[in-house]
Amino acid sequence: MSRKPTTRRASQRMQKAFPVGTLVALLTAVAVTLTGIIMGVESTTILTRAAVSALMVGSVVSIGVGVIRLADADYKD
Repeated sequence: MSRKPTTRRASQRMQKAFPVGTLVALLTAVAVTLTGIIMGVESTTILTRAAVSALMVGSVVSIGVGVIRLADADYKD
């Protein structure tokens, strides 16, 4: 089992990784919920829309940030 030693910069980058996708997903769910409440939509519809939109937007942002970090790591190395 060969373990590739990580550089100091790479280990710091991994420690400072912030879950941006999770934050954006939560903010999206809050926005959808507030919009549904203001418009007077049924509670089950609000829940469904909030869950689906949070999963979709959070996944897209998480994948996008991962690709950017990967490209940035390859560029700097």
